[in-house]
Amino acid sequence: PERKSFHCFGCGVHGDIFTFVEKIENIPFYESLKILADRAGVSLKDAQKNKEDSRLVALLADATKYFENNLQESAEAKMYLAERGISEESIKTFHIGYAKNEWRMLFIHLASLHYSPEEMEQAGLIIKALDEQGNTKGYYDRFRGRVMFPIRNISGATVGYSGRIMPSLVDTTIAQGKYVNSPETILYHKSKILFGYDTAKKEMYEKKEVVVVEGQMDLVMSYQSSVHNTVAVSGTAFTDEHIKLIKRFADKVILSFDADSAGQTALKKSALLCLYGGLDVYVVGELGTKDPADLIKENKDAWIKAIDKKIHVVEFMLANIMKSESDAREQGKKVVAEVLPFVRAIQSSIDKSHFIKVISDRTGISQNALSDELSRGLSAIPEEQKVENQIQKVVGKERVMRELAAFIVWKKLQNNKDVIELGFDISVFPEDILNQEMMELEKRTWGDTEKVLQDLIKVYKKELLKEEQEELKLRLRNESENTEEIHRKQMEVAKRIQELM
Repeated sequence: PERKSFHCFGCGVHGDIFTFVEKIENIPFYESLKILADRAGVSLKDAQKNKEDSRLVALLADATKYFENNLQESAEAKMYLAERGISEESIKTFHIGYAKNEWRMLFIHLASLHYSPEEMEQAGLIIKALDEQGNTKGYYDRFRGRVMFPIRNISGATVGYSGRIMPSLVDTTIAQGKYVNSPETILYHKSKILFGYDTAKKEMYEKKEVVVVEGQMDLVMSYQSSVHNTVAVSGTAFTDEHIKLIKRFADKVILSFDADSAGQTALKKSALLCLYGGLDVYVVGELGTKDPADLIKENKDAWIKAIDKKIHVVEFMLANIMKSESDAREQGKKVVAEVLPFVRAIQSSIDKSHFIKVISDRTGISQNALSDELSRGLSAIPEEQKVENQIQKVVGKERVMRELAAFIVWKKLQNNKDVIELGFDISVFPEDILNQEMMELEKRTWGDTEKVLQDLIKVYKKELLKEEQEELKLRLRNESENTEEIHRKQMEVAKRIQELM
């Protein structure tokens, strides 16, 4: 503590608090800085923003305590959770609470703690009531008559909520919708948060895999059954940001979505995105018509067994076709249309070859025919996603420079104002290298040229900033350096990287 540093006598790693979080969380410096800023309740932007964010973090912490106290006072809410099989320990672990079926109880409570209506609205907890002329006539609570699941960021701070309506209110006009979630706020961005990530990351790191379920109840019950590496998408579509979070600790994803058509559609989209993101994707074993929460309540061992009997998504898709279609020709058509896009999305050539053989063995279609179809078809992922994933494959500054230079020459963008401002020197690359790169570029499917250029420039700038970060890290080891000045520069660089995200 005196030196504000750590040292591991096992592996020899040492450094300051930022390095510690980098190593523990397996993330780059700017993300460790963000985690520590979140935990401290400050922003990396400016003093006024720091003050506002800190107030909202404190407000949401007070709201969570209020909901937790309400739960302890509500026999109905406690009975509902008990009937769903949720234990007292799980209630404490996930800080589950209860919003009373009243219009302004939370508003009054937070006002008594000196929070303003504007702050409560910014946090997504209250809604402004307007008269016919559009003037504010008051405020009311967003969550009423609901079991409250706090949504926490990666450092464990509450940033939003998902409220599950009490069964007794389902048929009333007072509360609508099974779930009500917090809106997007300055703290809560649903595309960047996985429910339960803060409780799952330790076991994700140890097992190198994560179980993804759809809802809060599923997650809590899965955690309760000792499957701690479980996260939930909680009613939102799977995104690239979710994949980035998962890849910090795991390289394998096990999906468990509802058996209905909507759930299976979501499963397929999520699986494709994960495969393109470089993850190995599986589907849990047979669950029947039950969702994980109900299955675990009856028999938690059945859930653990279903996870153990996971099947790769390619084999899962293939098995469904073989089960539903008996005609060999129709099987072939469906394999090309529904299974090969998943094989195409796999990043490893060896894995692709493996699954081509699996499909061939089970359908009787020759491996050569399948390979031809595989190379002929275009990816099933949206155009903008193709571009993003192509760029994400580029690793290291030199590799990015080569690709950017080739793209500029290929699309004749030397006089583009952004290229000129960047001061990018193409002459350092031999002509044969650029020609080779351009041949590779021509094999891909690209979207809008200007957008691709901007994305490549952004990646290039990030690589330069990362290089600067490494230099600053090395300077920290020099005892003669001013560490406070270096930390200040690190924060500046981290802020610039964050602006490019």
